[in-house]
Amino acid sequence: MKYSTIGKREIKVDAKVKVTGEARYVDDLVVKDMLIGKVLRSPYGHARILKIDTSKAEALPGVKVVVTFKDTPKIPFNTAGFPPSEGAILLEDQYILADKARFVGDPIAAVAAVDEDTAREALELIEVEYEPLPVILDGLEAFENKDVLIHDERSKDNICGRIPMVIGDLEKGFAEADYIFEDTYRTQKVYQCSMEPCGAALAEIDVNGRIRIYTSTQMPHLVRSITAKSLGMPIRDIQIIKPYVGGAFGSRLGVVNEPIVALLAKKAGRPVKLVYDRHESFFTESRHPAIMTLKTGVKKDGTFTARYMKAIVDTGAYATHGPSLTAVLGGWFIGMYKTPAIQFEGYTVYTNTPPCGAFRGYGNPQATFAVESQIDQIARELGLDPIEIRLKNHPCKGETWLWSQMPIESCGLEECMKRAAISIGWEEKRKKKKEETGTKRRGVGFGYMMHVSGARPMLHEISSAVVKINEDGSVNLIYSCSDVGTGSATALTQIAAETLGVRYEDVIITQTADTDTAPFDIGSHASRQIYSGGYAVKKAAEQAKSGVLKIAAEMMNCKPDELDTKDGYVYHKEDPKRRLTIAEVSKEAHFGKHGHQIMGMASTEPPGNPPVYAVQFAEVEVDIETGKVDVLKVAAAHDAGTAIHPPSVEGQIEGALQQGIGYALTETMLYASDGRPLNANFSDYKLLTSMDMPEIDSIIVEASSKTGAYGCKSIGESGLVATAAAIANAIYDAVGVRIKELPITPEKLLAALKEKE
Repeated sequence: MKYSTIGKREIKVDAKVKVTGEARYVDDLVVKDMLIGKVLRSPYGHARILKIDTSKAEALPGVKVVVTFKDTPKIPFNTAGFPPSEGAILLEDQYILADKARFVGDPIAAVAAVDEDTAREALELIEVEYEPLPVILDGLEAFENKDVLIHDERSKDNICGRIPMVIGDLEKGFAEADYIFEDTYRTQKVYQCSMEPCGAALAEIDVNGRIRIYTSTQMPHLVRSITAKSLGMPIRDIQIIKPYVGGAFGSRLGVVNEPIVALLAKKAGRPVKLVYDRHESFFTESRHPAIMTLKTGVKKDGTFTARYMKAIVDTGAYATHGPSLTAVLGGWFIGMYKTPAIQFEGYTVYTNTPPCGAFRGYGNPQATFAVESQIDQIARELGLDPIEIRLKNHPCKGETWLWSQMPIESCGLEECMKRAAISIGWEEKRKKKKEETGTKRRGVGFGYMMHVSGARPMLHEISSAVVKINEDGSVNLIYSCSDVGTGSATALTQIAAETLGVRYEDVIITQTADTDTAPFDIGSHASRQIYSGGYAVKKAAEQAKSGVLKIAAEMMNCKPDELDTKDGYVYHKEDPKRRLTIAEVSKEAHFGKHGHQIMGMASTEPPGNPPVYAVQFAEVEVDIETGKVDVLKVAAAHDAGTAIHPPSVEGQIEGALQQGIGYALTETMLYASDGRPLNANFSDYKLLTSMDMPEIDSIIVEASSKTGAYGCKSIGESGLVATAAAIANAIYDAVGVRIKELPITPEKLLAALKEKE
C-alpha cells in the first residue's frame, strides 16, 4: 500500500530545537527564589548510622533546609516504574533517605541552599558517626553468604527474589538427548551513559500547596504515583512536567531523585533544583550483572530436547527492578528456542554496590550472550551449520511464543539471517583458510535474538492520546509519554497524519508531558512506544477522522462512508473532484450549527505483543600478541515490522550497537574491596566513541504485524541484545578460544590463548 507519510524520511519533529539549542532540559530551568539542592552520600559500602548532627550545616548562612532520614515519612517504596500488576514483582525496601548505608554513595542527607557553593559547604558540616560493616560485592558470594545481611531488617539471607519456571519433563528431556552441554557465563555491571546525567529535577509548591516537579523521566505518570507514595500524599497533589530528555536507555524508568527534591521543596517552602553531576549519576542505576549456568540437551540433528538455566542476578543494594528483571531474563531464555522441556531457576541477590535498574534490553543481553555463545559451541562441536540449527529451533509465525504466551503474528528471521549473512560475506569467510602469518587473526560470528513490543501480558500496556483539529485544519496531538531521543514523537506524528489524511507538517505533537493535562500513559519502556503508543494515536486519529467525515457528509449532502481524506482534503471516493478542505469542515464544526471541536481520544492497550527478530553478524580482528580486538564490521538485520520512520529505526540500531560493542569488549563498573567506585567518570569508564565504531550495515526487514499501527512492531532495544554474542563467537572463529565472561578484555583473551597452548 502506498502511504503519504508512513515510511517516509521526514525531518524529525524536534530536529530544529535540538540543533539550535532551543530545547529546554531540566538544568536549563530557572524559577524565582530557586534554591540549589545537594545530597550527602555514604563513604562506606555498608555501615550503620549511629549518629547524625546537622546543626552546623543548618547554622550556615544561606542554608534553608537540611533533611535526614529522621525527617522523611517512614514509608517504604520501590523506585522502579511499575504499575500495580500481577506480573510486577516489587519489593518495597527503600526510603527517601537511608537509615543504614548499603553502598558507597547511598543518600544519607540532603540540603537546600541559596547557591551551589553554600550547599556543598553545608554537606561538609554535617557530622555522621558510622559503624562500618562487612561488604559483599559479588553476586555469588551474596547468594552463599548468610552471615553478612545487607537487609537484615527483612530477611535471613541476601536473596530478594526466587523465580522458578518449568515446562515439560526435564529429566526425560535430558535422558533423550544424544549430547549434553553445560557451561557458565558471567556478565558485568555497566552504566547507561545518557548525555544528560541521570537525576535532574526541579520542585516547587504551587498556589494550592501542591508539589510541581519538572523532571527528566521516561514515565511521568508513574513517577507521580511513586513520589506521592514515598511522601504519603495523594496522587492529585503531585504534578509532573517532563521537559526534553537527554537520553535514558532505562535509567529514568522510575524515580531517581524526585522524592528528595520534593521533600526539600516542601520543607523549604521554596523551589529547589537538584541535578546530579556525572559522578553522582554513576550511583543511580545500571545493568544487572548475572551469573548464568546453562545445561542443554540436543539430538545429533540439532533438535533440542531439554534446556536449563540457573541465574544469579545481582540487583545491588536495593531490589528496584531486580526480581522482575530476573523473571524477564528467564522469559528470554525460555522463549528463544522451541524445546519440549525447559526449566529456569532465577535468584535475585543484594550486594553492597549501587542499585541496578532498567537498561536497554532488560535482561535480554545477559541471557542472549549466554544462550547464543553456547548454541555456537554446540553447532561447532556437532559439525552443524550455525544458521540451520537456529532456524530449525526458533519459534515461528503462528506458534505461541512462550515468553508472552501470545501468538507470533509475523517472523522475518529467515530474511534477516539471509541478508545479514550476505552483507558480512559469511559463506566465503567461513570457508576461507585462516591467515596464520603475523599476529592478526580474523573471524566472523553471529547471534540471533527475539525481543518484545511492550510488556503484555505481564503489564497492562495503557497508552493514551488526544487528537484535536483546530479551526484552520491544523492538528494538535497530545501524547504524554516521553520521547527520550528515540524519534518516537516523529513516528507518532506520522501515524496521526496518515490516519487523519493531513500533511505531516500540519500535525504538532506536544513534547512536554504534563500529568495535570495529559491522559495516563504507562511510560517509555519495553520498546513499546510505537506499537502501544501508535495503537492509541491511530485510534484517536480514527475517531477524529470519523468526526470530520460526519460533518463533511452533511456539507456535501452524502453519506460519511462515501468520503475519505488525503493531504488535508475530504473528497468523494467516486468523484475526487468533489472535495472540501479539512479546514473548512473544522471551521463549520466550530462556528456552525454543530458548535464543537472535532477531537478524538483513546486510552487503551493493543491486543498483542508481536516479537521482533534480529540477527547480527560481526567480523573481528584479534591481535594474538596484545589481546586487542578490533571489530571491523557489523551487519545488523532487524525485523521491526513496518518502519514508520526509517531514519529513526537506523539510528536506533546504530546507537544500540555502540552500547553492545562496549558491553562486549570494554565497559564495566569497577569497585575497590571496600565498595568504593574506581571508574565513576568518563575518563576511566571505557565508553566507546564515534572513532571506535566499525563499519555498520543496518538492514531493515519489514515483516508487518497484524495488530500494530500500519504493521509496526518495535526497535528501541533490540539493537544491542545479540552484539556481545556475535563478537564472542567471531573471536572464537578467529583464535579458537571461547570467552564466557564479559567484557572480553585483552587480559582475559591472552590468558585463554596461553591456556590453549
